[in-house]
Amino acid sequence: MKALVVLAVSIGIFLLLIIWTIKISRKANARKLTFYLDLARKYKLNHSFSKHNFTALNVLEGMWNGMPFIIYEQMQGSGKNQTLVTIAVIEDAPFDFDFRIGKEHLFSKAGKLLGMNDIEFGDNEFDSQFLIKAENEDRFRSFFNYKLQAELSNLKKDLKAPIKVKKGAVNYTQYGPITNTNDFKSFEKVVDFMFQLIKEAERGRS
Repeated sequence: MKALVVLAVSIGIFLLLIIWTIKISRKANARKLTFYLDLARKYKLNHSFSKHNFTALNVLEGMWNGMPFIIYEQMQGSGKNQTLVTIAVIEDAPFDFDFRIGKEHLFSKAGKLLGMNDIEFGDNEFDSQFLIKAENEDRFRSFFNYKLQAELSNLKKDLKAPIKVKKGAVNYTQYGPITNTNDFKSFEKVVDFMFQLIKEAERGRS
């Protein structure tokens, strides 16, 4: 009898956890959907989504500032180590060399990225806050002017991960779901900065 009571209680707790997880997931999905639909309307992008268990995975794609653009959510990892990531990619960017812009931290200089050189600008405050690497330092310096440096400094609190350029695509991968207004705004600010990088590069070529 006692064993049956324990089993019944365990099953009840398990069902309550499932119900709680579903409710939390629905609320998070609804908040994310509001953000993605607002962004779709603002920039005239196409929205779609798929489901992974209780999590809605959103996709926005289309032309933004005249360039092919996509934001999408996906699950990375497996089992208990699965993590939702949000990825923004601008295709066909005018860069024929790779570079990376990230925040400086304790372990950021531990090891060198293959073929990448650290770039500093002689501004102690800026150089201590950001770690910039590029395959071609001269090409990078030719467009990354004081205006972009100032914009990047203003973006310090919003930048949650490095902005990377690889084979002509600019991408930004943020780990974890974006479920509140401040994080939504921060993500959009980073995307805007990605387009500023492209505009300055194009201006330098004209």
